[in-house]
Amino acid sequence: MMDTKALYYRRQAEFMKEIRPYLHYALQSIAIAAGIGFLLFSFGYRQFLQWVTPEFPWQLAATACMLIILGGGRVRTYLQLADTLFLLPQESAMSAYLQSAMRRAGVIQAIFVTIAWLLVWPMYHKLAPSSGWLFLLMLIVWLVFKQVMLFGKWTELQLQEQPTRLWFMLLRWSLCAALTYAVFALDPAYGIGLLAAGSIGYLGLLRLPRQHKVHWSLLIDMELRHKASIYRMLNLFIDVPELQGKARNMRWLNGLVRLIPFQRKGAYSYLYTLVWLRSELFGITCRFVVIGFFMMLAFDNNIFIAVLYAGIACFSAIQLADLKRYYRENLWQHIYPLAPQLRNRSVSTVRSIIHLASIVLVAIPAFFTMSSQIYAAGMLLIAAAISLLYHRFR
Repeated sequence: MMDTKALYYRRQAEFMKEIRPYLHYALQSIAIAAGIGFLLFSFGYRQFLQWVTPEFPWQLAATACMLIILGGGRVRTYLQLADTLFLLPQESAMSAYLQSAMRRAGVIQAIFVTIAWLLVWPMYHKLAPSSGWLFLLMLIVWLVFKQVMLFGKWTELQLQEQPTRLWFMLLRWSLCAALTYAVFALDPAYGIGLLAAGSIGYLGLLRLPRQHKVHWSLLIDMELRHKASIYRMLNLFIDVPELQGKARNMRWLNGLVRLIPFQRKGAYSYLYTLVWLRSELFGITCRFVVIGFFMMLAFDNNIFIAVLYAGIACFSAIQLADLKRYYRENLWQHIYPLAPQLRNRSVSTVRSIIHLASIVLVAIPAFFTMSSQIYAAGMLLIAAAISLLYHRFR
């Protein structure tokens, strides 16, 4: 019988070998930006800690920071399409393979939980004075709770019915948010006790729905999407083999492209607007806008808001830069009776409009939370000018 555990680690090593050349260049490119981002974050967080008072809803802010890590995360299985032919007959031996995937995910996500708690702790320690032993106790609690949430997510992937899977996904995020908030809002003993009781009840519920032993089709689809997301990230820094995601035809949004004139000069604008609407970039943009809007709404320190807004605008622009790679090597663009310069000009225009709309929406709360609307307007104008220059020459 095949050693599936060794197969998992061999596939992991092969994948790392595959991306290592691109990862090297990406790390070189991102090092300076990461250093600047870290300095800006450190300065902004220090200013925030000096300004924040117990009257501020810090429990919600701490919950939001921990929730992203506790409720999210991925399990890399490295399963391939051919596995349904070669590994499916050995499904009974796949437990060692999948346990290796879970252990790796558990270790990696435990590191992220530790980092998140290190970031939240200074705020928690200031606003809910506590001794150092509580830091270690709660870190252990968060690490155990993360393993519960990870097991819940893995169980969701094995459920047979999709509606049941969606309900349990909603349950996981809702329970994670409620229990995390309880730990911050209540006395530590009561909060941890409630979190423990909720986790035990949740583990009991996970035993109720019908499950596959290995949900091959869903796990392979998830793995393909995970791999594609890594390549999209690396493609921001260096050209890598393209792994296209699935197109999503959301008909209720197709009306947006009708605003583009049906003329030759609007051909590429029409194409790339549809690409944005039907690709994963649409979801990424929407998440940036929603998260940024509520984060801007939660603070009223001018400096902190400006730093936060700059970070949101910067990262959303970097994500939209990925739009330029679509159809870059496609044969049809050399056949269309269109000027070669039209494509680059059109994609830059589409990205600029999308990014400007995004930063305008994110900036709306600043007109109410900053001490002066003039500051908010100036911040928005500076961001808009930089955005136009970036998309014009990037």
